[in-house]
Amino acid sequence: MTDERETVITAFARSLERTQRRLGELDALVRQLAGDVTRLSRSRPPADDAPAATGEGGRSSAGGGWLLAEDLDPAVVEMTQLVDWVETVFLRYPDAELPSCWLWHPAVVEELWWLRGAHAGAYADEGGSWQRIGDWHDRYRPGVVKRLRAAVGGCELALHIEGGDAAGPAPIAPLAEAASDVVHAWTTRRALPEPTEQQLATAEQHDRAQHRKAHR
Repeated sequence: MTDERETVITAFARSLERTQRRLGELDALVRQLAGDVTRLSRSRPPADDAPAATGEGGRSSAGGGWLLAEDLDPAVVEMTQLVDWVETVFLRYPDAELPSCWLWHPAVVEELWWLRGAHAGAYADEGGSWQRIGDWHDRYRPGVVKRLRAAVGGCELALHIEGGDAAGPAPIAPLAEAASDVVHAWTTRRALPEPTEQQLATAEQHDRAQHRKAHR
């Protein structure tokens, strides 16, 4: 073997060694990046909850809203944040009104609960947009204000004591006992059962009470 050929082989071997070393370093870097991505994906909230980061008024810790809240600790956190948001945002608008008993009206709390979530989603860095912000200002907020005024305008805390107009048991779905008959008839015959005399009497009583309530 000539000296020249030996020199070429030695240079080639060294080049191959450097290439293998760089490939090893690249493989280690890829593994590190993969680990970083995995850690980030685990720490990031699900995409559906992106507008609802904890502390920004979303769905992450109380996905069912106020009416379905069951876990005490998350509900306390969410309610504390809701009160802060009501004072910081909602009540800053001239047409916004809340009766003193707003916390005693589950429907009011629920309305404000989702309005706060929509506000957080509209202004979120990811998923937010000027169009969503415009919708919140033009439709969502005015809609909630209108519904709250119609539902509880003029109510006050004193009406929630026993015997007051706003006191009373939780609402019951009318004729709920007929649900199983309706389900059976619908799923088997794609029809609805004929109301019984008892159901007609119960319905009449319910409808009269609703009529009186609507015309107070």
